[in-house]
Amino acid sequence: MVASSIAAAWYHAVMIRLGVFLVACALVLTACGYTGRSEKQWYKPNADYTTAEFERDRAECTDNKTKVLAEDCMRQRGWAALSGDIGPAVKAPDPTKSSGGSKSGKY
Repeated sequence: MVASSIAAAWYHAVMIRLGVFLVACALVLTACGYTGRSEKQWYKPNADYTTAEFERDRAECTDNKTKVLAEDCMRQRGWAALSGDIGPAVKAPDPTKSSGGSKSGKY
């Protein structure tokens, strides 16, 4: 009887610690502002600019209520997103399908 109460106490202690750990992890992620999306980086192609210019344009293009940056506004001011330089992924052609002729096989 004593052995089972020790096992039960150990089990409850582990479960309580696990619960506290999970709640702490949730609070840390919330406090860090985890949103699951990455921030875009902006630059002006072929132009010299200062951090102050960028901050001014970013502030003017950000909605005060939602704190969302209007990307069209940034583009109108001459800024380009670094992530926008890379086009969408192009699917590679299927080598098993023939692009012409009736030949089959590798050569």
